[in-house]
Amino acid sequence: MKIHVLVYGRADRLSPVTNTDLNLLKEAAIKLGHELVPIFSRDCQLIFSPKPEVLIKNQKEKINVLLVRANFLGHDIDQHTAIIKQFQMAGIKVINKHYAVERAKNKIRTLQLLGKYGVPLPRTYILSSSDRIDEGVKFVGGFPVILKTVCGSHGSGVSIVESKRGLRSVVELIMRNEGSTPLILQEYVREAKGKDTRVFIVGKRILAAMEREAKKRGEFRSNFHLGGRVRVAEMSKKEKEVAFAAVKAIGLDMAGVDILRTKNGPKVLEVNANPGLEGITQASMRDIAGEIIKYTVKKAKRSKIIDRFKK
Repeated sequence: MKIHVLVYGRADRLSPVTNTDLNLLKEAAIKLGHELVPIFSRDCQLIFSPKPEVLIKNQKEKINVLLVRANFLGHDIDQHTAIIKQFQMAGIKVINKHYAVERAKNKIRTLQLLGKYGVPLPRTYILSSSDRIDEGVKFVGGFPVILKTVCGSHGSGVSIVESKRGLRSVVELIMRNEGSTPLILQEYVREAKGKDTRVFIVGKRILAAMEREAKKRGEFRSNFHLGGRVRVAEMSKKEKEVAFAAVKAIGLDMAGVDILRTKNGPKVLEVNANPGLEGITQASMRDIAGEIIKYTVKKAKRSKIIDRFKK
């Protein structure tokens, strides 16, 4: 089967992370007797007459199923996800759907949905003004605090701040440069000691889980691509329940759920619509890319059967 994968950007300007993930998926597809064909967002033209369609380099292309690698930052979310929506409107089976990617890319929307469905979270306060710093710090439990931008991935846009003076300076600088964009203030969980657990879910299965630990002294972010150490993680029943609840709340087919182990139980840090493959593959010693390809093919075949019944 020919499997298309939507990648944001241009073929000659992809990040090393995106290139690595794409190569892993290509290799897995070939091993399983399939072909992976990248579609780059810069090559897509959206047309609406007589019906919604997507042209690739001004040509129509037969697409059985589209695997989405949402490798864009949170800026212009609507514009980026409109391409996914257009493929869906054209009747193409898509993994992940546009609305789920929108939710995951907007960290405030993610928090709202997780909160609505009772998924445990670190204490969190949305800062819309530097005038609210004192209230925010008090709510999350005092310094140090974690400060996050609404956009960002792979650890970018996340800082630990030790003092009120430092926090005010950073908040005012970001708000001056970004306009009225709110910021996310979260409690610093000391007992986590720079570690978290990334749970990789595809469909209704946990494929693997890894513990990530910040490598450098003074670095609190545990992301693999920032040098974080990874190893396979054993999960408790509660952690599995929390991970599945988080994915269900956002609506993703494929996701990475980041969980903090706290003295009050597991808490969800983030639900990622574009989880990296290299770290989880290395830690688990499993062919994660191969499992993604199998799932994608299964969904495509099921969609064809449903279409035949509709006719």
